[in-house]
Amino acid sequence: MTEVLLASGVALDLVGAGVLAHAHNAESIVELREDAGEEGAALGEPDAQSTHAQLLAEKRIGFLLLTVGLSVYLCGVVLKSPEELALMAPIAVGVVVAGVVVSVIFTGVASNRIREQARRAERKEDPEELPEQ
Repeated sequence: MTEVLLASGVALDLVGAGVLAHAHNAESIVELREDAGEEGAALGEPDAQSTHAQLLAEKRIGFLLLTVGLSVYLCGVVLKSPEELALMAPIAVGVVVAGVVVSVIFTGVASNRIREQARRAERKEDPEELPEQ
């Protein structure tokens, strides 16, 4: 069973990475087309807005697949560990929970900084100071 979890986790990670790579490449193409003065559409979408929505959806499913794949892989590693399951499982869960908490805090802090920077730029009416998206 542990080998199935390990192999499945790695397979899901590969699929997720492939989806993310495709979305990143397509996004680069859209940006190049916009820089060249063309409509920023790609992927057979009718306009730039639809293309960005499609790319966002691809990125979300890619990251979801990576998360699920790594979770399955982690379960396989914990089960295959020579240490006791009662020791390894809480450690693995604790590290994951700590990572999620740090990510949420970091995201909140970074979001607040970007919002404040955008507000300052709007007050000055200086589009050059707007944060990158």
